[in-house]
Amino acid sequence: MPTPNGQTLSKRDFVLAAVGTPNREAEKWDIEVKDARYNTQQDLIYVLVVAGRILKIGKSITTMKKRIESYHCGKNAYRLKKNATNSATNWFILQSVIAMDKPVYIYVLYIPSTQGEFMGWGYQNRVSKEIEGKVISEFVRIYGSKPIGNKQT
Repeated sequence: MPTPNGQTLSKRDFVLAAVGTPNREAEKWDIEVKDARYNTQQDLIYVLVVAGRILKIGKSITTMKKRIESYHCGKNAYRLKKNATNSATNWFILQSVIAMDKPVYIYVLYIPSTQGEFMGWGYQNRVSKEIEGKVISEFVRIYGSKPIGNKQT
């Protein structure tokens, strides 16, 4: 994917941060961390790959560890509750990986954090949402549709 400054964003820019092994009994993925930033760095773009295919392109303003923990809220029992609060996406992604019974490879593009000040208030710019949109748009341009995990509402 070409970037505005003439560089190219490619899969080489994404780090294998973790591998999740489906655990049917616990209805989650057992995570093997491959990159320590998985636990600590915030503001990132991630790609979930199963059986060599992209399942989901997403972003997180928290750590990847916390994002995966939110996927683990996609349990069937939570979904069946009268006032279920877990998202359709979390449920779809978690249950899809468990059903496929294949490891999910979690690749991450870490976005440098920027901080600033406005009228004495400190803030942190999080640009992952904007970059996520650009990566998904390029994926659609190349492949004609979004990854299946990006289609939930």
